[in-house]
Amino acid sequence: MGSSRRSGRVQRTDQVLIARYRRNHKMQSCEPCRKSKVACDHRIPCGRCIRRRCVDECHYHPNPLTRHRQEATTTATAIPNVLTPPQPSSAVSRFSNGQDRGGDETEIVTFSQWYNHRASFALPHRAGSAPPLSDFSETWPGKHGFLGFTSHTSIMIEELTRLGITSSGLEPATAVHKKPIPCERIASGCRALSFLHNRAMIDRGIDLFFQSIECIHIHCGEFIVRQWLSQMWFAHGEVLLNQNPEQIRRLSHLLCENTATPQVFDGRTTASQWICSATGEHIRWGVIAMIANYLATYAMVTNSSDPFFQEFNVDRKSLLDDMTEVSDVSLRFCRESGALDDIFICALLEHYNITKYTKGEACYTTYCIGAEVNSALIAMGLHQEIKADGQVPFFLAELRKRLRAMIYIAEISIATFLGRPPRLSHRYMNLDPPLDLTDPQLFSEDPQELAVAIAHLDEQGFNRDGDIGHVSWIKSSIGFMTRREDILELSLGNFTSDEVRENADIIQRKTEAHWGALPQVLLNLKGGEFGLETQKVIELHFQNVFRQGPQVNSLLLHRVLMHKAGTGPVGLIITAQTILSDVMRLYKRVEMSAATSFIYFLAVHGLRSAVILAVELLKQEQLPVYLNEPLLPRSRTIQDLCIFTDKLSDLDPMFGDKELCEKGRKLISRVLDKILSLPKTVDRNCHGSSAPIQQLDTSVFTNNTIYNAYGSDGYLMTDDFSHGMSAPVSGPDHAFRLWLENIDGQDWIL
Repeated sequence: MGSSRRSGRVQRTDQVLIARYRRNHKMQSCEPCRKSKVACDHRIPCGRCIRRRCVDECHYHPNPLTRHRQEATTTATAIPNVLTPPQPSSAVSRFSNGQDRGGDETEIVTFSQWYNHRASFALPHRAGSAPPLSDFSETWPGKHGFLGFTSHTSIMIEELTRLGITSSGLEPATAVHKKPIPCERIASGCRALSFLHNRAMIDRGIDLFFQSIECIHIHCGEFIVRQWLSQMWFAHGEVLLNQNPEQIRRLSHLLCENTATPQVFDGRTTASQWICSATGEHIRWGVIAMIANYLATYAMVTNSSDPFFQEFNVDRKSLLDDMTEVSDVSLRFCRESGALDDIFICALLEHYNITKYTKGEACYTTYCIGAEVNSALIAMGLHQEIKADGQVPFFLAELRKRLRAMIYIAEISIATFLGRPPRLSHRYMNLDPPLDLTDPQLFSEDPQELAVAIAHLDEQGFNRDGDIGHVSWIKSSIGFMTRREDILELSLGNFTSDEVRENADIIQRKTEAHWGALPQVLLNLKGGEFGLETQKVIELHFQNVFRQGPQVNSLLLHRVLMHKAGTGPVGLIITAQTILSDVMRLYKRVEMSAATSFIYFLAVHGLRSAVILAVELLKQEQLPVYLNEPLLPRSRTIQDLCIFTDKLSDLDPMFGDKELCEKGRKLISRVLDKILSLPKTVDRNCHGSSAPIQQLDTSVFTNNTIYNAYGSDGYLMTDDFSHGMSAPVSGPDHAFRLWLENIDGQDWIL
């Protein structure tokens, strides 16, 4: 024993660990534990640093009072090789700021190599009392949490951190204090777990869900869900099948305990390790919520005649309601446990999407759940820069970037639909887009394969294969959604006509600049048409979703210009025609017409454009002198509107905005009736006695002075047509929605 102490080193068997003894024969502590004056387990890294998620700070000073600081020279064995982006020249960090930092060669860097590389740097001679050399941005307490620069905690410890003085007890809490689990929660958990007894139905429903085109909108893909399910069945399959009350109660208790315990990971954690930390014996309520959400989504996207419901003798609406309730209960357990992690936010976002579809975007419940999704994003600090480092593995950083973009897109979409101020803004967020990697590439545990995939991307991080996938749509949509936020701000703000025109020009210039940064395969969709027969449905769906983002921006911007700047309706009419034309063409594909996302597209974007065209057609019909070449072809427009209104009557009964669509259908029908009905006798006499009609040039639509015959806002509404309407159709998006909702059905009787 004495010789071992004199040697100054001790070898551990669980890790290749070298710990030094002090002069008093006490084992030396790592620097964070020594400065905090707490017990250290003398490992590299020590247990306390792992719990505090500061593994990269755990090092053992050779002689902390007199010698210069040196990095530890040994690392744990059996560290899995993962790709991390510590060096600017590595392939992973190449797109960390959305730019190519130079070099076409791929560099594979494991965590251990990077750690040893850091240790090889020579440190300058400094005073022994000087604080350690470190980047303040990495130790700022608000960096990875919701405590920002102006928070009280940040103010208290900011200067202390700069000076190297430990501020123990002031750091943000990284662990949730365990509390006794109430019996009521355990009992509710048992009831929620009862749906997992039918393993065959769940597996089949998940299989069918991933075969549908709706699975492209989810955050946690098939790779993650499959492992969650397989390990859950392996560890708890018999218990869930038998539903023994005592065993189910113990499983419910285990779920609550695991959920209240934060997931432990660092920059070396692989995708499989991260997935396994939330399933099997580590199963969490967030995973239960995700499984219920995907099963509910399949019930939502398919029709009632699907053989799946006959095979398992379940009703579509009942299954959807039951799975939504299980998801809601599981999410409530996560809230009560104080669990704020990636799985919780993912489950919350999927639950929000289901609620939005079934209850409608205008429902207050939907609005509240959306607010919680945004709050969780901010509380986790995901609005700040997201990067792979010693605490966050590369795959998880990319997943978080995808998640952040999806939440921001959803928030701006519903804010525009409702005409309300957005609860998230690109002015206070870092919207660094993710890399355009497929899930197999991102989750690959072979560093060489991942590095090759990253090196194959172009300068903007898009794939070079010409594929338009989920991440391609996310990356491209971020730029268009920031412009839509600007348009929304323009509609809500108090601007003069000149300011509106000036800001609209800026928005259009930024939009064109964003188009110029996109790959050619996406740029081709800007003005051209995409085929319907030769493409796969999933490819067609992605192209449609991508194409409509800029089109909706253009439509909304033209409406704002008409309402606040008095411009003509030419741009509005052309954009509405394009959107409605896309709707009618896409409906020819039976697979698309049954998709949930297409129903939403038909009922929201299609309805908005159809109403605009119907009103413009009515105004065109009421011109004192009919145009020789009108912008709206009378026969073609009437046919499209008739077909569209017929499709609106076939909407899914579970669709939450069905009532709004029904009012829109009545409005369009009323306009068509007025246009197609024979004129009254008095009107005939008036027209018969009028002077010969002279044809006008189409410039009447572009010349504001001529078009002012329609009124100051560019709209001419007859007394009969405007009866009972509380808002003009030319108002901002929320005004149009409110006006449409306030229409009384009795007013449509001729």
